[in-house]
Amino acid sequence: MLKNAFAFKTPLLTLTLALSVVACGGGGGSGSNQQEQNPPSIIPPLVIPDNRVKMALSTGDASQLTEQDRKTLLQMALNTALEQQKWQKSLLTALYTNSNNQVIQPYLQFTPNASINIYPTDLSIALPIAVSDKNCNWALDLQKDKGCGLGIASQIGQGRALAYGQNMFTAIVNNNADFTQFTEVLNNSLRWLLTGNTQQSINKTLTVSVQGMPADPVKNYLEKQLGTTVSFSQCNVLDPANTCWQDVDLMVISSNIGAQNFEKELIEKYLKAGKSIYFQANTWSTNSNIDKVLSAMKMQANNSYYRSKEELLLSNKLSTQQRWEQFNQIDRTINVLQYFIDPKSITLGELNENNSIIQGIRSLSSTLQGLNQQGLSVFDQENNNTLLKSLVLVADTWRPTVNYTTLNKNGDAQAFMQAYASDAWLDYKRQTTTASTTGAGDYMPAEAQNMSVSNDWETVTVTIPQGSGITAIGRASIPAKAVNIQVIDAQGANLSVQTSYLRAWGNPFDDAGYKRPLRPHSYSVKLTSPMDNAFISPFGGPLMLNYNNAQAGSTVTLKIKGSAKYAHYDFTQSMTQAEKNQATQVLQSKTFGWNTFKFVGGEIQQTNAYALKAIGNLSPDTYIDRIKTVIFDSNHIANGYNNMPLDNSTQQYCNTLGWDCTSNVHRAPNVQHFVGWIATCGFLCSGNPSDGYTGLDIGWGWVHELGHNTVQGVLTMTFPSTENQSTIGCGTECNNNILAGLSMLRKNEIYALDNNGNNFNHPQLYSYIQASRITGLNGEALRQDMEKRLWQGSDNAKQAFHLQLAHVYTQVHQGKAKPDSQGVFEFIRLLNISQRLYNQIDLSKATEAEKNKLGLGAYSSKNNISRPDMIYLLSSKIMGYDLKDVFNLYGLATSSTAQSSIAMLNLPTAPLKFYAQPANRSNYLAEGTWINVPANGVVANYPY
Repeated sequence: MLKNAFAFKTPLLTLTLALSVVACGGGGGSGSNQQEQNPPSIIPPLVIPDNRVKMALSTGDASQLTEQDRKTLLQMALNTALEQQKWQKSLLTALYTNSNNQVIQPYLQFTPNASINIYPTDLSIALPIAVSDKNCNWALDLQKDKGCGLGIASQIGQGRALAYGQNMFTAIVNNNADFTQFTEVLNNSLRWLLTGNTQQSINKTLTVSVQGMPADPVKNYLEKQLGTTVSFSQCNVLDPANTCWQDVDLMVISSNIGAQNFEKELIEKYLKAGKSIYFQANTWSTNSNIDKVLSAMKMQANNSYYRSKEELLLSNKLSTQQRWEQFNQIDRTINVLQYFIDPKSITLGELNENNSIIQGIRSLSSTLQGLNQQGLSVFDQENNNTLLKSLVLVADTWRPTVNYTTLNKNGDAQAFMQAYASDAWLDYKRQTTTASTTGAGDYMPAEAQNMSVSNDWETVTVTIPQGSGITAIGRASIPAKAVNIQVIDAQGANLSVQTSYLRAWGNPFDDAGYKRPLRPHSYSVKLTSPMDNAFISPFGGPLMLNYNNAQAGSTVTLKIKGSAKYAHYDFTQSMTQAEKNQATQVLQSKTFGWNTFKFVGGEIQQTNAYALKAIGNLSPDTYIDRIKTVIFDSNHIANGYNNMPLDNSTQQYCNTLGWDCTSNVHRAPNVQHFVGWIATCGFLCSGNPSDGYTGLDIGWGWVHELGHNTVQGVLTMTFPSTENQSTIGCGTECNNNILAGLSMLRKNEIYALDNNGNNFNHPQLYSYIQASRITGLNGEALRQDMEKRLWQGSDNAKQAFHLQLAHVYTQVHQGKAKPDSQGVFEFIRLLNISQRLYNQIDLSKATEAEKNKLGLGAYSSKNNISRPDMIYLLSSKIMGYDLKDVFNLYGLATSSTAQSSIAMLNLPTAPLKFYAQPANRSNYLAEGTWINVPANGVVANYPY
């Protein structure tokens, strides 16, 4: 790691560079103009002028570089970019020019649910050659402000690769008008693929291997369009043991290759040996084998299933220059490099997200991110991208002097831009990097850089909560210190590593200043097995596993070296008191910036400062116990998740009902992450992660946010208004507060801490009943009046409806004189359990007995069951009483089919009862009293 600034002592070096060309290969053409349009095949060697620079480019270690070396690297990067611009523009021009030197104006329409979109991962090697006219929704990073990727060409080693996102051969052979007008461009691209020149004739006989699609359309197309004779090879080029691939001229690969067993290195071997590979998709879906093929070709894909036809259309008539501007990414890079070589020569303009230099810096960052996500480093031996290597090393030389306490967009522009670039040009998969000597702003203190790390391999087990997601490992990345990770047992999961899991991290262009790194948490870096996986961050942070294809509840085993223990509390595994004490000691030392908590169904990441403030005078053990009890356990009990054991009463009733209340159907569906640092919006923001400008505590805010992300339909009473058909009822900001209010109820019961005692506004709810009865209305008119008063309002009386059901349950079903916490939670828990059972049942196939378990006997489909009907059906079954009169009392209409379905159970009609509680005292259940509500006429006054 570099200490303070560089000691710039080396005399000025003379830079001697032969122009570097990333070739399109091949030779010959039909006329001098085509010779100009197609790049040369011979790549002059790149002369690197100094041993220090050579070593740094080879190892990724910038520690010996000088100021002059930095200038050298920037100039090398610029020359490489200029040559990249030359070959890309030349190829694109040639592809869209016919043999008569006329510009081709093609039409190409991909099919939304039968194609994929393909994007380059390395723009020095891969070039978009066909993109849609319109900007692409959720395009991959390198193409975010361009069209959807329809076709890509790449030059790798001596080989060439071509990929299209739909079946071009079959479509054109079948005269599909959406594709036929693209034939000239496709033919040019195929000639380039096979010869290196868009107009050069193809050999009279072409030996072709076809994998993943029928061979006939390939033969028909190539012979008709390119004038060649196709000879099919029986060679399976996707068999790693094959020895026949050398005799194949063209490898055609399509989607149906999922059963083949190969790695991307096989495809890379073919390309490095000079082979031509053509890929086209046959469907909208991708698989791991397709990803391997595209990755070897320096491409990646996502599907177009939900895209519109307009997003997948190439039809605009463009000049050669306009088409270049549509596809071009390299011009931004050239402008960025010219700025950093001579800042005075460029008019920088206002510093914001739309600044062209800023955008160019970010585009290069996206390229590096794409490599890391594939488990690659720009410094891997087979990677010859001198441009990206140079920029990562340049960023390393700037970073030690970055000081986030003084940076501001209105201050020293050059210092701002160098900090921005040093934050953006990162390669996390290597052994060395640099860190700012003053720390990473409010993300990580400088003291963290001095924390000791493990010198020996540790075996670390990580609980995997769900099928895919992000979870804390329990070890920290220390700034500029390498971590090495071995995957011992992935349990079939795909694994990546990253630092932190953040949703918001501030904005360098904020008027308050550039307070922390541009993106302080790392990209996710793919972990491969069996091998040592290097990982390093200039900013550090808690290490997280990013995983998919996992088995919920499984345990992944890793070996880790070079990481540090920090304030991490893991309650998904047994944690000794000594381990808790060690974590607390690091927390209180304030050396590392963060602490994490891991529970079943929830994880917390917060800054040490916020955590210590939230802990206050409590012991860490007490604080942790309260967080677990109030935020997570209470929510999980109410939701009926199976990580919270059923109490005896609830278990017995589940048995009586014949319900499955404990299987994996009831596993917490998502791990809720909380981040205490910066909020995406306001003070606390829901989402996953939920984030806030505060530490985690047991007040209202965090349980409210957790409620947002776990609430089910049975707590969401929404339906069309009888008056005007607009949606009314208890939806967002009401339904989640039922769960939050239950957490407050339990908190008060356990800790005698009373918060939001008016969340369930029983007095207001009763006042609506009273006002409605005073009108003298009856029947349907009375119900509609109550509907409008209660469900079209915006107050928290609506939240009290579910609690009144729970209160009645404790009396009529459990026989309790007054409601208690156990009974209230039992009812809500069973209601949420029934929601998941309701989701599982197929009424078209279920027996009468199976339907009656949920009160659904009169239904053969769930298509027309309204929300009030669903809640009426399930709650009546749970209550053991027909609640039609209760629902009518609260202005809720239930259908005749729903009433017939409950009538099949022969249940008694539930009495009309209301449990009154004093204002603002809903957390004190014992203080209330029962009111018997008559079926008609005025009701008694509220007793409080």
